Amino acid sequence: RAELAESWRTYKVRPAHHRFETGTLAFELLAGFVAAVEYVDSLGWDAIQAQERALGERFLARMPSRCTLYGLPTMDGRVPTFAFTVDGAAPRVVAERLGERDIAVWDGNYYALEVMNRLGLGDEGAVRAGFVHYNTLDEVDRLVGALEEL
Repeated sequence: RAELAESWRTYKVRPAHHRFETGTLAFELLAGFVAAVEYVDSLGWDAIQAQERALGERFLARMPSRCTLYGLPTMDGRVPTFAFTVDGAAPRVVAERLGERDIAVWDGNYYALEVMNRLGLGDEGAVRAGFVHYNTLDEVDRLVGALEEL
């Protein structure tokens, strides 16, 4: 592979392993990357996936009937990020009301204009809620409860 790197044309005359550097390395970025890898390794990928699956299954099982889910209806083949609408409430209003309860969700089209149009959601888009391994089942229940009360 060294021969391949040597064959690439650059505007520097340094040896191959340095000639593509554009300046000082982003040491903060490198430290953060190493810390992130060590963190994931300390928990174990299987444990992270199991927790995220449990959170997603809980949300899907308890999602209020007045919510319409867009996407796969089970956790098979997906991550616990959900796009949905609430009958009778604009996504922006849902996000604002949930925000008043310190529940962070997003609303809009997420730059997926064609997808939203094909789903019939137009410019308003949908509400998006996501869970990660450090969320709890209680937090899922809190979101579901707040959606039921809207």
